[in-house]
Amino acid sequence: MMTGVLDNLSSIHQVLGSRMPVIGPTVLARSAIEIASGAWWLMEPGIGARRRVCRELALSLESARRARQVGEEFQATGFQVGQEITDALQQEGRVLQRIRDLGITPPASAGFSSAIEGEKARPATEVTAEMLRAVLPKYVPGTSVYRTYSAVTHGEVYGLMNFMAPGVTSDGSTILHWHLPPDVLDSTIQLAIVAFLESYRRINKVMGWGKLEGDLWEIKLRKIYSS
Repeated sequence: MMTGVLDNLSSIHQVLGSRMPVIGPTVLARSAIEIASGAWWLMEPGIGARRRVCRELALSLESARRARQVGEEFQATGFQVGQEITDALQQEGRVLQRIRDLGITPPASAGFSSAIEGEKARPATEVTAEMLRAVLPKYVPGTSVYRTYSAVTHGEVYGLMNFMAPGVTSDGSTILHWHLPPDVLDSTIQLAIVAFLESYRRINKVMGWGKLEGDLWEIKLRKIYSS
């Protein structure tokens, strides 16, 4: 998951330039923040090995069931089933088998978000708010951060309007145009990096890593924004 966050951070860096897409950095940041919050929740200190394994299985089962849904939709259209679709259809079975092999109580629900021994994947909005609570001013609700970026990703009007500003045309008339204010770009990148760092700190604490492991992750992060 942290590799995925780094990949998003690297992608943000690649779109920063003279022809930077207006929405691009924000969409990538939302992905980075959401993945990081999932890792942050998974690595909560003090929950013990069994609960942590159940959380991982809950995340894996949800992902597998969504993959199965996509595979079934391709099948329904008469699409020629290749190895990728076959793998998508078989993921759920592999996760359920792993649950049985570990002697963990199978989930009672067949829905996307099933509880495994009481552990159930939480909404990204809630987990993101908790993750950012340590770094945001107290008067800033953490939930607003995720909802803002999510609104852009899904093309919701109030999210897209964040990037609209009045401009004057050559004939003097005023129209709205795409515009990414510097402070929005700055906060976008900062929040994505903060999400990575907060998740990394939890992983480092739970795993008991030494200086070497920390340096390796820091090097990866610094390489992305070295220029």
